[in-house]
Order: sequence, then structure tokens, then C-alpha cells
Amino acid sequence: MPQQEQYRQRSYALSRQALELIHELGLSANPINFAVFFAYFEKSNDDLVALIDILRTNKRVLDDLKCHELYLRFIEPDRIELLRETVTGDVHQQVSDLVNRLCAGKEQISTADLRQATSDLLSIGKPSTTQHGKTAGNNAEQPPAEVTQLLLDLEEMKREAHTDGLTGIANRKAFDESLRDAAMATMEGGECLSILLIDIDHFKRINDRHGHQAGDQVIRTLAKSLQENVKGRDTTARYGGEEFAVILPATTMTDAMRVAENIRASIESLHLKSINRNEDLGQITASIGVATYQLGEPLTRVIERADQALYLAKESGRNCVMNQNDLQDEPVKRAANA
Repeated sequence: MPQQEQYRQRSYALSRQALELIHELGLSANPINFAVFFAYFEKSNDDLVALIDILRTNKRVLDDLKCHELYLRFIEPDRIELLRETVTGDVHQQVSDLVNRLCAGKEQISTADLRQATSDLLSIGKPSTTQHGKTAGNNAEQPPAEVTQLLLDLEEMKREAHTDGLTGIANRKAFDESLRDAAMATMEGGECLSILLIDIDHFKRINDRHGHQAGDQVIRTLAKSLQENVKGRDTTARYGGEEFAVILPATTMTDAMRVAENIRASIESLHLKSINRNEDLGQITASIGVATYQLGEPLTRVIERADQALYLAKESGRNCVMNQNDLQDEPVKRAANA
């Protein structure tokens, strides 16, 4: 049997297996789920196969959202690597057109834009072939300098898309992706995973009294303090406005509370003067909520528990740390004038 026919039949068999399992699990028959389970049966990624086996064996959640997380972690990075390996030939004009389309009229570039750009680059960057299937040209293994530079620029754009412009730490998008990765690693290794949500107390009062530049100064200083109180594997992020988040892999509730208290005390010790007015900004404090991830649960639940603990800290007088074990049966309402 010709090799091409063997490949075609194998692809059909893998496709059928993927669709049957998608149906068995009650998942949507969408391209992302198909790509995940095609790769699973193809056994092209040992880590993906091992993790899906763990999820199925332990009857963990394996829904559309989880499949999307698997796709982002295992499938999409392979596409970027494929781009590095295959882009060849004289594609300068096509690349220029792509960049113009990507950036035209946009002050900010979204993750969707970057994904589309990666997809387009993969399609235009594949080596051209002759009728006999041989790669044309003598430089098939070496991408042009322009393409190499574009790949570097694309990676820089992705980095910027995941960085908070004011503080230089991770932004909300990067936090979400890092939390997904940390949860996956936790499910693989069985270690604990904790998160902190941190909110600056009376931040509106700081802005009203001293101006928004002083508020920005406080946010930057607090971000720096967070970074000084975590270790290498941890992720600090600006969660939104005056709110921050910290991901603590391999960290129990007890240890997470210790980290949170260190952060709270570090912030409390800050003594700032506004740069533009040289005014004393008074004592800066923050309230902190702590929660620990339960294996297999939706990530929204652990975030919700941390959020509820944070606002319990607000209601308890601010400048303190509360955790999910402190919560009562009744939901905690967000404190006014946080």
C-alpha cells in the first residue's frame, strides 16, 4: 500500500476515534476539541496523553472549558514551534501585508489578533514544493532574516500583551493563563495550589486627595512589594484597578497565609510621598483574601472564594488577611468604599 494511502487511512481512523470519544464524553464537536483528541490518539504529545488519562481515570472534570485549556497548553505552542521550523522562501511581501493588516488602526493588539497572525504565518511560511514534493530553493532550512525578525517581533508583541503597562508585572490575561497552567500542573502532580487576591484599602480616597498620579505611584510601589515577597515559581499580577493577584504553586493554605501576612505587613510599612506634590500619602494598607484550589473544580470557584475572603477582610476592618475557611454560609457582600 502506498505510503500516502496508509497516512490517509490512519488519519481517518484517528479522526473516528477522536469523534467517538468526544461524543462519549458529551463534548461539543468543535475544532478545538477535535484537535485535542486527535493529538491524544495520535500520541504526538506524551504530556497531553498522560494528563487526559489522569483526568479520565480519576473521573475529573473534562468539559469544553478543560479541553480549551488543554489546547492552549499543548496544541497551540506546537503551532508556534512549527512556524519556526517551516517558514522559508521569499515571503517578505506577504509578511509585510500581514503585519499591516494586524496593526492597522489598532492601538492595542488582542490575543485573537496574535493567534490569527500565527495562523496566517503558518500558512504563508510553509516551504514551497515542486511537483515531485521536493523543497524548492537552497535555503529551505534557513528562514530569511526578515521572517526571523518578524517572529521575534511577534513574541515581543505577545509578551507586551501579557504585561501590565503601569507596573510591569503580569496583567489579567496573563494571570488567567498562568492559573490554568498551575491548575493543570497541580492535577498532574497532586501538589497544593493557592491564590491571593489583594486590594488596596481606601484607594479612591488616595486618588481624590492626592490625584491620579499619586494613585499610580501607590499601585507601582505595591506591585514591587509583591514581587519582593514571592519566590520564583509564583506569579504576581495586576488583577484590575487597585486589585492584585498572586498564584502560589505547591503552597498549602498555611503557607499561603504566611505569604499573605508578609505581604500585608510589607505594604503597611510603606511610607510614600507623592512624586509630583511631595505630599505625605499617609499609611498604605491592603486587605487580602486567600483560597486553595480543589482538584478538578472550575477555576472560577477558587477565584470566587478568594474574592469572598477578600471582602470579608474589608468588612472586618481592612488591613488584614482572611481565607476561605473564615467564610460563613451567607455570601459576603462587597464592602462599600473599599
